[in-house]
Amino acid sequence: MKSQSTKFMAAAAMATFFYGCSSDSNEAPPPEEPTTGSITISLTDDPWEDAMEMVLHVTGIEMGHADGSIVMVEMDGGGMSIDMMQLQNGESRMLADSVEMPMGQYDWMRLMIDPAQSHIDLASTGGRHGMQMGSDAVDGLEVQHAFEIGQSQHSEFMLDFDIRRGVQHHDTGMMGGDYRLHSAMRMVDMSESGGLMGAVDPSMIDVNHPDCDDAPGGNWAYLYHGDAMEPDDIADVDTDGIQGPIGADRIDMDTMTGEHRYHFGYLDPGQYRIAITCSGEWDEVGDDDHPNDPDGQFAFHMFSGPMEVMAGQMHENDLAP
Repeated sequence: MKSQSTKFMAAAAMATFFYGCSSDSNEAPPPEEPTTGSITISLTDDPWEDAMEMVLHVTGIEMGHADGSIVMVEMDGGGMSIDMMQLQNGESRMLADSVEMPMGQYDWMRLMIDPAQSHIDLASTGGRHGMQMGSDAVDGLEVQHAFEIGQSQHSEFMLDFDIRRGVQHHDTGMMGGDYRLHSAMRMVDMSESGGLMGAVDPSMIDVNHPDCDDAPGGNWAYLYHGDAMEPDDIADVDTDGIQGPIGADRIDMDTMTGEHRYHFGYLDPGQYRIAITCSGEWDEVGDDDHPNDPDGQFAFHMFSGPMEVMAGQMHENDLAP
């Protein structure tokens, strides 16, 4: 991968240390304590049935220190272009490898994107579309997540971008409108992450379910925190007060076993619940589609009980009605 350079952007107060006089002019001062740690950052993506290719051109990463300063990791050579469609089912791309960072507490992380070198190819339109930054991502794709860089310690984090919520079509009144990037991203400490995966009962798959059509892109698993009382859709403007999903995964058939399977990687330890739908193509970001879909098509067909995720473990949980 390309190398990175780090800039400590905010000016820090200069500190001068004075040592007492000594009769031995050759006495060395005590060694300085390390003031940095290091960080590795990778990127992954949730699937989207309509996207054939989606390229983000990442030019750098900014991190907000609790003291108000900003640390930037710049990508050499002007940045890297990443096809997000290749980063699914546990695949990822490293953005920064063991980069030296000032130690301390941090409040947020932000991916710097060059929209002029980014694009998305959609099956529904049969064409390539340029990208713009949304109103909540003018400065980059940001995630609010507190983390710490310890003295002489190495930390590793995964950024999980939700493309279904993070790429939205805006009708501008012009032909075709435009596609804008929004900050729909999770951040996970890799030293603590686990995951969930398993088979989905065939009766909940669209070709077998009487309430679903067999058009491509309908079978989805939606992930929620374990204390969620009921599932909800991915609407960006919610009207029912119910928390939407943490993420969503397209349910694909394993050609070796014939099973239909879901996969959620890079999860913080804790309890989670999963909802299954075979009409996910009708869950549109611009609409509040649950419980009353304006199109009369979207619905969930099961909602699991809480499932435990433990650090370093991928848990197998098959789902049935």
